[in-house]
Amino acid sequence: MRAFVLSFLCTALPISAAQGAVLTVGGPLSQICYKSALAGDGRSVALEGCTRALEEESLTKPDRAATLVNRGIVLMSGRHYAEADGDFDAALRLDGQLPDGWLNKGFLRLRAGDGRDALPFIQKGIDTGAGNQALAVFARGVAHEQMGEFSSAYADLRSAERLAPGWSLPREYLATYRVSGQ
Repeated sequence: MRAFVLSFLCTALPISAAQGAVLTVGGPLSQICYKSALAGDGRSVALEGCTRALEEESLTKPDRAATLVNRGIVLMSGRHYAEADGDFDAALRLDGQLPDGWLNKGFLRLRAGDGRDALPFIQKGIDTGAGNQALAVFARGVAHEQMGEFSSAYADLRSAERLAPGWSLPREYLATYRVSGQ
C-alpha cells in the first residue's frame, strides 16, 4: 500500500491534490477514503467514510497506516489541521518508514508557512523513499524558500524540474528567481 501525498498551498501556487494518496487494498470503505484523499475532498461525508473504514474494516497494519494518512489528507483538505496531524502521527506509529506520512506532516507545516519546521519531515519522507521524488524535492525547495535560504531553494527547484520535466510548477517557481554573479 502507498500513502497519498497531499497537495499543499505554498505562498504563491498550489500543488495538485492528485499528486499522491496512499493506495490501500483494504475494504471498500478504505478504497473510498483513498479516492477522497486523492481528490482532496474535505467534506464531512468523505471524513465519515474514512472513519468508518478505520472502525469497521479489518485492515492489515499497512492498510490501516495508509488509511490514517488518507484520512489525515481529508482532514487537511477540510482545514482540520490538528486532527490531520494526529492521524499522520498515528500512521507513523504503525509504520515509521511510511514516506507519505512524513511528507504530509511537512506539507501541513508548509501550509502554515513554517518551512523550518517542515524541512525535517520532508527530508525524512525523501530519505524513506518518497514515491514522487520530484514533489518531495520541490517541497523541500519551498521549505528552504520559506526559511530565506534561496540558494538551497533554487537548487531543489532545479532538481525537481529535472526529475519531472513535464511538470510546470517547478518551472513557474524558478521563473521568479534571478541568478546573478556566476
